[in-house]
Amino acid sequence: MANPLAGQPGQPATITTGFDGGTTGVEGFTVAVLPTSTSNHTFMCHEIGHVFGFDHTFGLDNNGTDWNPGDSNVILGPEYGSPYDLMSSASFGTRWLGTGPFWAASPTFNGPAVSGWPNANSVLSMGPHLSRANLHRFMPDALAGRVVERPFPPPGGAVRVRLVPASASKGQSLLILHPPNEPANGVGRVYVEYRTARGWDAGMDLLGPSLSREGVVVHSLVDRPNVGPRVWYRGSIPAVSVDTDVAVATTPLVVQIHDIDPERNWVEVSVTIGAGRRVEIVRGNHSDDVMDVIGAVQQIRTPCGDAIRKGTFATSTFSQFRIRTTGFGGDGGPAVPAATVTWTVGGVPATGNGGTLNVAYNGATFAVQYTIDPVVFELSLTSRGGERFVVPVTVTITGDGTTATASTTFTAQGWFEGIHPEDEAILAGCFRRIFERYQQMPRVFRKPTPEPEWRFDVREEVQRLWYVQTARLINEVPGLDAAGRTAFRQLVNVQVEPTKTMLGALAAVGIDYSVSEADITAWLENPEYTPYPALAEALLTRLSGNRLRRPVFFDVIAYNYEHTPEVSSPRTVEEVHTGVLEAAILEGSNNRYGEQITNFADLLAVNDDDAVLTRIPVNADGEVWRMGRVQYADPG
Repeated sequence: MANPLAGQPGQPATITTGFDGGTTGVEGFTVAVLPTSTSNHTFMCHEIGHVFGFDHTFGLDNNGTDWNPGDSNVILGPEYGSPYDLMSSASFGTRWLGTGPFWAASPTFNGPAVSGWPNANSVLSMGPHLSRANLHRFMPDALAGRVVERPFPPPGGAVRVRLVPASASKGQSLLILHPPNEPANGVGRVYVEYRTARGWDAGMDLLGPSLSREGVVVHSLVDRPNVGPRVWYRGSIPAVSVDTDVAVATTPLVVQIHDIDPERNWVEVSVTIGAGRRVEIVRGNHSDDVMDVIGAVQQIRTPCGDAIRKGTFATSTFSQFRIRTTGFGGDGGPAVPAATVTWTVGGVPATGNGGTLNVAYNGATFAVQYTIDPVVFELSLTSRGGERFVVPVTVTITGDGTTATASTTFTAQGWFEGIHPEDEAILAGCFRRIFERYQQMPRVFRKPTPEPEWRFDVREEVQRLWYVQTARLINEVPGLDAAGRTAFRQLVNVQVEPTKTMLGALAAVGIDYSVSEADITAWLENPEYTPYPALAEALLTRLSGNRLRRPVFFDVIAYNYEHTPEVSSPRTVEEVHTGVLEAAILEGSNNRYGEQITNFADLLAVNDDDAVLTRIPVNADGEVWRMGRVQYADPG
């Protein structure tokens, strides 16, 4: 700098001297003194923050007030203790001196160089934002319309809100919780906000050891002796973490993440009084990938005349299992030991970061490949192609002397019978054309895609229920002409093995047979010369939602129907007389069980807990197919 004594004997034109930049008072005004050649944006904005009236934030014990770190006197204190606030920029809660424990936060990032600035590269460091807590404490009008204010929840109650990140230009970005009997200065209130690596928060980390990671951040307002109320950091819940909650020290509150937008545009949080320790398995990505063809592939046509392939296809199943814990997040302190996570698959421990497990199912052994994410402990499992089995998957969390477990299943489909995946788009196009013509039909004719956790018997029952429901719709929707009924039957049948599925559906409603399976199959596959296809569909329609209390032989029902005086043998379901069909069932049941029941309703197992049709829940409209994830959405 220029020497103010230049020109005097022995005085050079310029001198080098040191001074402490910062904020001070000049004639009653707050003034920021900023050495332009060495200051960066973070430092300058921090000091200008003081000019605007903002004070330091507090929290973690750190070395931010140790202005002589090279001497032997280590100074440790809570000032500058928030990893998420510009006004803690002396250290952002970092502890690096003394004997430890040590931790660090680095919420800054390097911005563009400033042209013409002395030593332009020294000003690159920028960020982070003011915490919303500190901004509201000293300048509440800056957050007008963007704050949610609630009292502390009662025991057993909860506060649940959706917040946008601090860097968002609109939306609610701060939750304030007011304690009972809060004093006028606000001491005791709790602040909850969401921080993502955008804008002036671009220095936030998604993963890693830094304390300033993306996630939900909690502060409270504390009365500092001889200073007054100050914002105090209470912990965070990283967005990518096993932990989903944090206990707010000095309060009974627990803050928990419930959901995060994949695009990081919002987070849903809840606040409760205390939280039980538990773990939950959350399913991630799942796929059944075709590996090979089993046997011959049939060339068939859709109702629209398009050629498609149908057959049996071997699959390899891939499933991811994530975990969410509550009650293991501690009080937000960086020195809290992390909970331990262990997985077992089929009772076999999965150790390390990956490998192969040999699991048992029905007397056979199957190899399952696995990986475990070292940060969030997500488990990924992959089966070999063409192997069908189900094994339990269990996670155990241990922390602070407490253990919690959760279980689900890994279901390897092994194979499926249906349309070649490469031809699904052709079938979807046919669906669209048919629904454009018959707009009165519900768009529910796609076979339900099984949920990953469904057992094989559940999958089969869901398919049977869907088959029965579609048969009823085809026959009962008014205004559907014969061509439409034929087209929709074909749409259903191209997705399944029709005869096999029909026999399973009949068995589910209490219809069996006394002849060989080969005979009943041959009759069902011959609509031109036998009544069996028409009668089978009529039976499913009549018994939809019910079942017979005791089974009745299908072949006997057909015999009784055909030998009813003045009734012709039906070839379509429209030709079947419901009253004659009920009488044929009654006669078959009475002859089989030596009874003389005269009322058809007495044969039904309605509301009989020992013989209900299914224990699989359906939606309010009774649409079982809505339970499944639809890989290819119904058109329209």
